[in-house]
This record gives sequence, structure tokens and C-alpha cells, in this order.
Amino acid sequence: MTVVARDEPSDARVGLARRVALVARIVFAVLVVVMPFHARIDPLPHPASSVSAVLADLVIYAIDVLAVAVLGLWLLARTLDRRPIRSGPRALVAPVAVIVGLAWLTIPFGIEPALSVAGATRITLGALLAVYVRNEVDGLDSVALPLGLMLGLQSVVALAQAVSGGDVGLGWIGELRLDPAAAGTSVVTLPDGARLLRAYGLSTHPNVLGGFLAGGSLLLLGVRSSTRASLLARRAVIALAAVALVATFSRGAWLGVGLGLGLGLGLLAVRGDRPGTRQWLTASALILAVGLGAGWLARDAVVSRTGLGPTIPETEQRSIDERLAQIGLGWQVFLDRPLTGVGASAAPIAMRDRDPAFPFAFYAPHLVALTVAAELGVAGGVAYVWLLAAPWVLLARRRARITTELAAASAALAALTVGSLVDDYPWVGGPGRTLAWFVLGLWAMAWARSAHGPAAGPGRDRG
Repeated sequence: MTVVARDEPSDARVGLARRVALVARIVFAVLVVVMPFHARIDPLPHPASSVSAVLADLVIYAIDVLAVAVLGLWLLARTLDRRPIRSGPRALVAPVAVIVGLAWLTIPFGIEPALSVAGATRITLGALLAVYVRNEVDGLDSVALPLGLMLGLQSVVALAQAVSGGDVGLGWIGELRLDPAAAGTSVVTLPDGARLLRAYGLSTHPNVLGGFLAGGSLLLLGVRSSTRASLLARRAVIALAAVALVATFSRGAWLGVGLGLGLGLGLLAVRGDRPGTRQWLTASALILAVGLGAGWLARDAVVSRTGLGPTIPETEQRSIDERLAQIGLGWQVFLDRPLTGVGASAAPIAMRDRDPAFPFAFYAPHLVALTVAAELGVAGGVAYVWLLAAPWVLLARRRARITTELAAASAALAALTVGSLVDDYPWVGGPGRTLAWFVLGLWAMAWARSAHGPAAGPGRDRG
């Protein structure tokens, strides 16, 4: 879909538009670097209740402010220069449009309309951010530096936390207070009963950090290195991120990065791209070797976390039981309102209202399609599943378009898809939700560029 301008703008307008667009790109680069950050404010806090304030209040993350700034500046620039805005392949645009539309249409039928207005606004901003990425990111190379800085910063902080066994005093930029002995802190229980902290970095949770480390590393595999120094720097960051990924003890992220590596390799092999396949194999071997080495050093915790030992620790069993129970309660919430849903962002509150005596935390089900269906109705759930499936249908139909860049974006998308099947962060919370829209936008960008070869700029969307 293309918006065509009727009149040509003046040179002065075009010049101003370029300067505004440049500022937007700078702010966007900052957004990428700080995307995982926990930093946030709660301007309208509700009284303490059984539902976490993060889920029940109007929480504003630092990245929300940056996203609004990027979109505002970009839309201003596009108004000035009247350049067309391309939305992406129709197979992606249609389900996104359904999700955004239902987020607004279901507000009057929701159980917390004010909260759902905020939720619909966040969904809309996320979709617009994906459109921005599709239009303004000129290949993965152009985001390599902020991606590398994001991965390096989060990895260093995560490893420092793993070594110290707690937070490292960066609360002034959003680091959580981390005490393995405190209730609510995510830990791994070792066979001797000791509680080992799972690394958070500067994010909201180890699983969220794991999603960023997995997705970011896979995206870096699609970056072309112009010099040997840049190649070595990129591989060093990827190796550091692999060690930090182990320290998160995020099973979903481990599975996601493994699936992403295998899928990217398979796509390049199907395309017959031998140089790309060799480079991908080399990088995959680096990630696996470093990850397995770090895993061996923490083997007791890995065995405990993966349930490979003779017994499953009580904390790990409770985690599994909690997730299954939340999915069961989420299913009941969906069955109560299958057509209209309970409203965007309102699933946790609906779960509390449905079963106040629920023995676990009122978090959205760790199965995003179910959460979307519970909030936006069955049509929303179907649209979300459609959105997850669409890229793979397009790839199966147009295998000749596969490039290293598209393979990397597809691998990152696969890792996030795994996250959506075992966790809630691609839909709930600022950082993970922003990551999901960011990666979707990168995939749409890579798909458009693949129509004209790996070195081409954005082209017309088809499919």
C-alpha cells in the first residue's frame, strides 16, 4: 500500500524534512540501545492489589517515550517531504490491521475500558514502529552499531550480576534490586538448596533479557562486515551475548536461539547460498561452542533448570505448575467472552475476577495467542496466529528471495515465536512488546529488499 503525493514539496520543505528525519534516526538508534531497559514510571498508581502494578496501572517505559518521539518526528518529516509510506507485504498488514482494529473496537465491551485504551494505544504505537522500521531502516547493516551496543551493555551487566550474585548498583538507570534470598527474585535452585540468581541485565526479567540476547545475536548474523575488524568485533559481541544468554537460564531463549540458528542455516542451504551458509555455520559454531562452554561451568544449575537431574527442584516444578494453571485460567477467561474478549491489557484483571482464590500470580498466560484471544476475542487470536504464520508461508512460496539478511531476520522472528509460545513478553510489557514489533518491521524490510537483491534498498511490497 502506497500513499502518493499530488504536489511536489519545495526545496526548503525537503531540506527541513531531511533534518527532522535525521533526528528521528538518532532517537531511534538510542531506542534500540535502551530497548531492554526496565526504567519506567507509574504516573497513576492504583492501591496495592493481587494484580501487579505493571499489569494494572498506566506504566510508561522510557522506550515508550522514545518510540513516540521517533514516530512523531518521522511523521512530521513525511508530511513535509510527502514521500510515500510503505506498510509491508499484505500477508502481514492484514492481520496487524485486524489486531489494531479489534484493540479499539473491543474497548466498550471490556472490563477495564481505561486500561484497554492504554493497551490499544500501545498496540497501535507498536504497529507504527514496525512501519517506521520497514521504511527507514536500510538493511541490517544500518542497525548493527546500536544492536551491538545493546547486546554488549546488557551482556556485561548480566555477567556482572552472575558473578556478584546480585545487582551491581545501576538502579539509577533502571536496574532492579536483585537479592536471591528475596521472594519474587528469579533464581535457579541448585541440588544443595542454594539459590543462584538468574541474570536480569537492565531488563524486567531474565526471560525478557534472554529474548533480546537471542534475537539480537541472530540479527547480527545477517550483517555484512566491510572490514576484518568489524567482523571480529561483531563475533566478540555475539560470543559475549552467548555467555550472558546462559546466565539468564531462560529455557525459552535457549530453545529460540537453537531453532533460529537451525532455521537460518536451512534457509540459506535451500537457497543454495554457499558463502552465506559457510558464514552462518562459522557463527553458529561460535555461539554453540561458547554457550556449551559456559553451560558446562554452570552445569549443576543447567541440570536443575532443564529437569535433566533425577529429581525436579520444588521451585522449578512450581514454575511449571504456575504456567499451566495460568493457561488454564486464561482459557476460562476466553470462554467467558469468546467474541468480544475482556479488552486489551485486561487479561490479568479478568483472571483475578474469574478466580480470586487462584493460588498463583495473576499474570497473562504464557501463551500469547491465548492471551490475545482472551483480550480481543477469537478473531484477535486467529489474527495473531495468522501473523505468526504469514512470514513462513511467504518464504515457502518465494524461496528464490531468501538472502542472508532475510534468513537472519527470519531466525530472529523464529526465536520470538518460541517466546510467544512459552512466555508472555512479546505481548505484555514495554521492552518485550517493542522487541516483537521491531523484529517484525525488520523482517518486512528484509523481505522488501530481497525482491531487488541483497544490496537493494526498500522496494515495493508484494505477497
